[in-house]
Amino acid sequence: MNSLWLAWLYLRRRRVAAGVMVAGVALALYLPLAAHWAADAFDKALGARAAATPMIVGARGSRFDLVLHGLYFRARSEGTVAHGEFTALRDAGHGRVIPLHVQFTAGGQPVVGTSLDYFEFRELQMARGESMALLGDCVLGANAAHELNLSPGDKLKTDRKNLFDLTGDYPLQLNVTGVLSATGTADDEGVFVDVKTAWIIAGHGHGHDESESNATNSPSAKLVKTHLEITPKNMGTFHFHDDTTALPLTAILVEPMDAKGTAMVLGRYQHSSQLQALKPPVVVNEMMGMVMRVRQFLDANYALVAGAMGMLLTLIVALSRRLRSREMETLFLLGCSRGTQFALQAAELLIVFAAALALALAAAWATVGWARDYLNTLAG
Repeated sequence: MNSLWLAWLYLRRRRVAAGVMVAGVALALYLPLAAHWAADAFDKALGARAAATPMIVGARGSRFDLVLHGLYFRARSEGTVAHGEFTALRDAGHGRVIPLHVQFTAGGQPVVGTSLDYFEFRELQMARGESMALLGDCVLGANAAHELNLSPGDKLKTDRKNLFDLTGDYPLQLNVTGVLSATGTADDEGVFVDVKTAWIIAGHGHGHDESESNATNSPSAKLVKTHLEITPKNMGTFHFHDDTTALPLTAILVEPMDAKGTAMVLGRYQHSSQLQALKPPVVVNEMMGMVMRVRQFLDANYALVAGAMGMLLTLIVALSRRLRSREMETLFLLGCSRGTQFALQAAELLIVFAAALALALAAAWATVGWARDYLNTLAG
């Protein structure tokens, strides 16, 4: 204890040098700690959401893109699935089937066209307001509502895909009917609408302004327009150009009732050249396997850095002993044994390493805590 106290007093008198040593060691410890904790948090976040999503059906292509699209609404789907495929899966009775249409944004947040079953599937609860009920209604995730500063009763316009395309569809003004409770997942970022509303945003449907109709009420091509807002007055005039079975979805979530249902869905698309059925937990484990291999490479690099740091500290201690030789000799003449001198220097290193470890742990914990929401919601 006396050695620690004397070492502490010595380091206090040389705060700059001690601070530099603590910061250098802390930085060397912080990097591997933060990398490992961040990777573990990322693995946990991806794994939990994937485990809660038994199957995803979508266009054949990149498995990673399709899974991330279905889980996080970020990655672009390489193709579409006809709504008729959703109807066929639902009618087959293998389990719960949920449509997804994610192609647009509103205020920079993804517009998720789906059904009310999605809220039950993800166990989402309303914090304020009510769920979507009519065309043009939307429900905001907790983070989306905070970022856009919107509440039930407010309006939200969808974003244009191309600001320079003056001939394209006008943005649709959505009616915010509710805000979801925070879940710490990608659902916090979404703007949820009914699939039919998403199709209207995509230009697959339109309405007629009856005030501009001619006397015979026959719709002329130039009287047909895409409305900026769906109101009770014009809602009844909205219709779709094609049969709804041909309209597109970007993915379909499937929750089979049992193992037989899973096998039936997988077998349905096993030889399909256009569609594929994936198990998100399997795809995510494969993706995280790649991340872990990268982490192994980083671990080897950190080991080299730790070795270099150890050699540097050894050099510093050796130089310090030479610089403090007269000090050590004076202590010896005053009755301080060589063993006590060694104990003093060991105590100094112990204090430096303890302070550096505490600083590194605190910094790594703060980094992962700060990035946790980002890791949970942004993977695409």
